[in-house]
Amino acid sequence: MKFKGKSFIAIVLTPETPADAWFAELDRIISRSPGFFIDRPIILDVRGKKIPIEDLETILAGLGERSIRVMGIDGIAGTRLKPGMPPSFAGGRLATDIEVPDPEGSAASEESDGVDKTETKTLSGSKKSRTEASDRKKPANGIFQKVATSVAADGQSVVITEPVRSGQSVVHPTGDVTVVGSVASGAEVIAGGSIHIYGALRGRALAGVSGNEGARIFCSKLEAELVSINGLYTIADDFADHVVNKPAQIRFDEERLIFESLN
Repeated sequence: MKFKGKSFIAIVLTPETPADAWFAELDRIISRSPGFFIDRPIILDVRGKKIPIEDLETILAGLGERSIRVMGIDGIAGTRLKPGMPPSFAGGRLATDIEVPDPEGSAASEESDGVDKTETKTLSGSKKSRTEASDRKKPANGIFQKVATSVAADGQSVVITEPVRSGQSVVHPTGDVTVVGSVASGAEVIAGGSIHIYGALRGRALAGVSGNEGARIFCSKLEAELVSINGLYTIADDFADHVVNKPAQIRFDEERLIFESLN
């Protein structure tokens, strides 16, 4: 028997009080990016919170109602957890934060500036507005951080001129996203319109997140972990065999995803 190690990018959620406001912020994130939490490893960080076990049960129930499945809890002794709760986790290393755009983001200022600038709101309620250039210099003080490479905006679309590396998240909920390069495993591209990948798609691609059924996903080589259009998703194990590791397009048709070869 052989044992192998495997690295994953997990989202760490830190509950805040009052819980109703925290859940409201989660709901806003889900409404803007319906597929954001799909099949993601989620860790609940309660270090220093001293949360009563009954309140922790309420938080887990609220996350479950939103289809957010917690794989582990950091900062609580396993002996305090009740049967059926996720196990106690410890020892993880912090990675780059990931942000989700504010549902009330200022699209007008993005177009006028000519630079990809997204107003974001963290789950702690604080707002930050930063350019893509400052994103590369240092992470934000939030739970999520949008990480993008070089972006050229033309109003309704953005062009990423570098590969999207593992742990990076490109979010453009109002139009198309084109990546001139590959999308690594553990990375993701989220778009309100279509997604064009001029390279291998190994991470996650979520198109039409704003309810656009006509959005499509195009890639030069399909090796994705997950693809989604208009909230309907398919994981790698369920991809059609004739498009795996080949140029492909994915489209939404009558509540199902259609996989087609690109000749």
